Amino acid sequence: MKKLIYIFLIICVFYPLITNAQSKFVERRIGHVYFISIPDYMTTTTELNKSASLQYQNTLKEAYVIIIEDNKDTLEYLGMKFTNPQDFYDGFITDFTSGLENKKFTGTKRIKIGPNNAVQAEVSASFEGNPIWYFITVVESPTHFYKIIAWTLEENKNKLKPDYVKMVNSFHE
Repeated sequence: MKKLIYIFLIICVFYPLITNAQSKFVERRIGHVYFISIPDYMTTTTELNKSASLQYQNTLKEAYVIIIEDNKDTLEYLGMKFTNPQDFYDGFITDFTSGLENKKFTGTKRIKIGPNNAVQAEVSASFEGNPIWYFITVVESPTHFYKIIAWTLEENKNKLKPDYVKMVNSFHE
């Protein structure tokens, strides 16, 4: 009898382990991941834009960058279908610059960032009397559109533009 109880206990302990070991697993991707190199003089913040998934700043240098990611499936579900980065840029730039005065747009240029198509533009404007320069890049991946928006005071443009270009070009999923 003791032997039967012993065998029963062994089966109860090891049977779940044996059956679980034979289960199949499917890898799930949780969240969306992208990478970008940020200058070391910038620090993370949460105060620039509530929709941004990335926000960095240096208030002493007046250097700022945010990334807002838009899932293509979600956009399409909301009735917004964009065919390329230029189309997406055209769809958001008017609203983005609506509160600015004395706007000057460079026009967009088409570029590649890694394997992804992108468009890039510069906007000079005034916000609350301060001359601001924006370096805006829209990157299209297979699943998302990314708005990478970096800005500074107009007087800092020539100093910070090389860092902004390098930062944007480092972007990848």
